[in-house]
Amino acid sequence: MMESTLYLVGVRKDTGEYEEDADSCQLCKKIIINAGIKTVIIKQKEKHKIIDVEEWIRNDDLLEGKITY
Repeated sequence: MMESTLYLVGVRKDTGEYEEDADSCQLCKKIIINAGIKTVIIKQKEKHKIIDVEEWIRNDDLLEGKITY
């Protein structure tokens, strides 16, 4: 999976709509980083969010004491 692109989509079970602010939790981010994935593309309600995984490494939420799930 080194240098690959991961495509994610969040769909609400109750409405079947795309999740407006879909994102990866800290645990998922760590798994993606450890897998060597380079880019994550997340389908959100109105747009696509393109993430350079290196950005997650440089700006680790845990280093700032933030806990997200």
